[in-house]
Amino acid sequence: MGTLREDTNEQIKTMKDRSFKDKFEYFWEYYKFHALGIIVGVAVIIAIIRSIVSYREYAISIIMVNPDNIVTEELAPEWESDLAEILQINTGKEQIYIDTSISVGNNTPQQLEYSALQKLVAFFTSRTADVFISNTPLFEEYSQNGNLSDLRNYYTDEELEALSDIIYYTDAATFVDYQDVTNLDAKEDQEKYTVDHRDPDSMQDPIPTGFYITDSSRLGQAGVYAYINGLNYQGHPQEGVIGIPVVVTDVEKAKIAVEYFLN
Repeated sequence: MGTLREDTNEQIKTMKDRSFKDKFEYFWEYYKFHALGIIVGVAVIIAIIRSIVSYREYAISIIMVNPDNIVTEELAPEWESDLAEILQINTGKEQIYIDTSISVGNNTPQQLEYSALQKLVAFFTSRTADVFISNTPLFEEYSQNGNLSDLRNYYTDEELEALSDIIYYTDAATFVDYQDVTNLDAKEDQEKYTVDHRDPDSMQDPIPTGFYITDSSRLGQAGVYAYINGLNYQGHPQEGVIGIPVVVTDVEKAKIAVEYFLN
């Protein structure tokens, strides 16, 4: 038996006059795992480099839950472009992020709803949510859970007065209904209440946490929540509502985005 070098040279001489097909089959037979390893390694390196090169931080993150399907395909790109211009965002370095993929309730399959709720938890715990938009049942739930800001922290009395006819209020006196972890029926109990979220005088401890989406607003004209017409919640028609999460990263940008969507 010769040395490894001698054996290798002998194999090269043997393959020298063979056809390309024979050479390829020989190579694949003895070196396919090495080749696949190299291919996979190169692919991983390319993916990492592309991810690093293309990565852009969020200039603002907007979470829109339960919108009509038309939003993702036709409207979100337009909104992203508009907001980038209004906020003077360098889209080569930062991005306007609008997530319209989350569906909760509305006969959503349980497995998909669980994933959606996990995604919402991630947004609200990782400080990557600047604007939150949903229909009233979910908006009330997140208001009650303390995930949505008291607008008095970010708006002056004059600003809120100018928007008084579309302010959404939640009652802090009922927070315990959601925060009592032993009450497994808290959500169902809350739905049975009759609450006018436009009327702070009907509440013990009203907190403004959002603005109603009117028909004349940008979102209203687009029909983002038109499908909920005819549905009720807590004794009143469901509507779309927009607010600012407590984990907001840039309040001024969030306020501008809210103003943009309210038109």
